[in-house]
Amino acid sequence: MVVTSGSQQALHILSLMPFPNGKKTILIEEPTYFGMIDVLTLHQIPTIGIGLSKDGIDFEELERTFKTGDIKFFYTVPRCHNPLGHQYTNAEKRKIVALAKKYDVYIVEDDYLGELDSDPKADPLYAHDQNDCVIYVKSFSKVFLPGLRLAAVVLPEGLIPSFSQYKFSADFNTSPMTQGALEIYLRSGMFHYHIQRAKEVYATKLALALDACKTYLPLDVHYTKPVNGFYLTIFLPEKINVNRLIRMLADRDVQVVSTSRMFLHSNGSNSIRISISQVDQQSISEGIFQIAECIKAFQQTATFNPLSLTFNR
Repeated sequence: MVVTSGSQQALHILSLMPFPNGKKTILIEEPTYFGMIDVLTLHQIPTIGIGLSKDGIDFEELERTFKTGDIKFFYTVPRCHNPLGHQYTNAEKRKIVALAKKYDVYIVEDDYLGELDSDPKADPLYAHDQNDCVIYVKSFSKVFLPGLRLAAVVLPEGLIPSFSQYKFSADFNTSPMTQGALEIYLRSGMFHYHIQRAKEVYATKLALALDACKTYLPLDVHYTKPVNGFYLTIFLPEKINVNRLIRMLADRDVQVVSTSRMFLHSNGSNSIRISISQVDQQSISEGIFQIAECIKAFQQTATFNPLSLTFNR
């Protein structure tokens, strides 16, 4: 296990360093965490995507890609997915690991919100790995303190020398003072208490968001229905300009982001990501109500003036 200055540094190193399989191309889910896409595009690393929907992944396509795509590693967020909120079942995780073994592909598992998983029987992919092909990345930033910038990477033994060399060239070492502060917090038992409280708070917020989507969104507007985590995605009808919608909502203090940045070529699904992590419970329903009203206004006329739009119940 290697400690890094946040999971972003770990993903950066893994993307740049050579792997024992000698392969060059990285496979990502689409959509996926934009920080990973930024690393890959900035360094012009050969990358291909595989579609991930609210219903999951196409395993036949995954096997074809593993077999023919010269895949160095498959980057996946198997639970509390950003931005969909999707979660793989244990059976699906075992299948992914088996395919990786079969075709000599590594897996980089970004388990940034694993502590919020409400299913006690849900294991990370790492738990199903008997062949040293899963690299497990665990961040403490999202569930504890974003400014902490601490993560742990569990590596197959053969990758440790190269990873350590790249890590040393980046910043020599992760702050011992920061590590010491986290150690004190962990030993005190406060981290466990914090996680239990966080699970309750975010589960309540997510339930409120999903109930508001069901209540306010038009019937032809689809959205993901995650069971854990911070995020869900609302898929917009084609006639709606997502950037215009975002600007309208910002004028009303509702902050959402387009998922376009979460695709390799920024031209993916016409959808917006909703995050409940920094929103108080009272604002969640009102925010989604306003999103629904904007969508309805777009649907009613293609030429309406957004300055005339009001939100009255």
